Amino acid sequence: MCRHRRSLANMPSRNPCTNSRTLTRISKAFSFLFILSSYDSVMHPKTASIFVAIFLVLAATSVSYANASTVQWVKYAGNPVLTPTQGDWDGDFVTTPRVIYDGTLFRMWYQGGHSGITHIGYATSSDGVTWLKHGIVLSAGQPGDWDSSSIGLGSVMWNGTDYLMWYTGTNGVTYPGGAVGLATSTDGQNWVKYAGNPVLAPSSLGNDQKYIAAPYVISLKLTYNMWYTGKSSASPNVNKILYATSFDGIHWSKWPSPVLTPATNATQWDAGGVYSPGVIWNGEIFGLWYSGINQTGVVPSIGFSTSPDGGSWTRSANNPILVAGPSGSWDSAGVEQPSVVLGPSGYMLFYDGYSSVQGQQIGLALAPQGFTVAEFSMPALELLVGMMICSTLYVACYRRTRVHR
Repeated sequence: MCRHRRSLANMPSRNPCTNSRTLTRISKAFSFLFILSSYDSVMHPKTASIFVAIFLVLAATSVSYANASTVQWVKYAGNPVLTPTQGDWDGDFVTTPRVIYDGTLFRMWYQGGHSGITHIGYATSSDGVTWLKHGIVLSAGQPGDWDSSSIGLGSVMWNGTDYLMWYTGTNGVTYPGGAVGLATSTDGQNWVKYAGNPVLAPSSLGNDQKYIAAPYVISLKLTYNMWYTGKSSASPNVNKILYATSFDGIHWSKWPSPVLTPATNATQWDAGGVYSPGVIWNGEIFGLWYSGINQTGVVPSIGFSTSPDGGSWTRSANNPILVAGPSGSWDSAGVEQPSVVLGPSGYMLFYDGYSSVQGQQIGLALAPQGFTVAEFSMPALELLVGMMICSTLYVACYRRTRVHR
């Protein structure tokens, strides 16, 4: 069932999710045309023809727009857009970009590391390409804390008054495989960890008993929705994507089964594991970009899936939608950790990549002008046929009323 809820500012707000929505729009168009026919006593035939022509042109335009969805992501020629700063806290690698665009400024939170110690950093940009780093904004806890051993970025969202960050932390004694914590900020730089952390911990004998990472949260009208990476005792070496919901972002209810698992065909690009989800809600359906790896355990790629409810996912026929670069390139060994936002000119996919001689760096893939995600597109043929039917029916009504004068 289609829903009309709207979530974060980085989400598109158009496109139907089912054929029924298209039919609804067609019926509205027909109603408008029928109303026009009732005023034919004051409408000149040439005026009526102009209205019909306008509807047909709009239909043709929609066909062109939807067909543009076959265009694939194009890596920015100037990649990488964010690199390690030698000798600094992020001197070895920068990874896991999480980006918000507010219409004016791009804000990126990312994970960086040096000499085995990781932190979460913050950077800003006016164009999504040239970034200004603002340093460390969140670090591991003090000895004895639940996140004292390490920290990892999950996701960041703006709720209208504050920034909310869900992140992972580990402790060698209580949470060796990780748990999820929450932090809040008014400016994106100064963060306060929630006193009741962690907000999501491993379940005994559950799908996340052995490992929890990469929580990605979006807020809909009534609920917070989290997708995250987990490993179970039964499959301790296989990453799967799990799902949980909450009314406050603190108390979570886990779904009983993974919502995205490795491909059953052993030859597929994501048969070895799926992890690090990045999700948007376009007002009607969910879109999930994720990292996947084959059974050899090398060269990760990025795929895409859609869902009507956040729990049942359908992989794109175009997967993987982003792959490693050619030999010798900065991302020749793999691409992963996707974060997608709707920028001023279309979708922008931030990701990290690496090579055999260089640790993770952050790159950008652009959606060319006119690009749409195929699974989000208007069923163009149905729209065109519907508009032609509307026009035909209008002409018939017009002629009938002229005859009965």
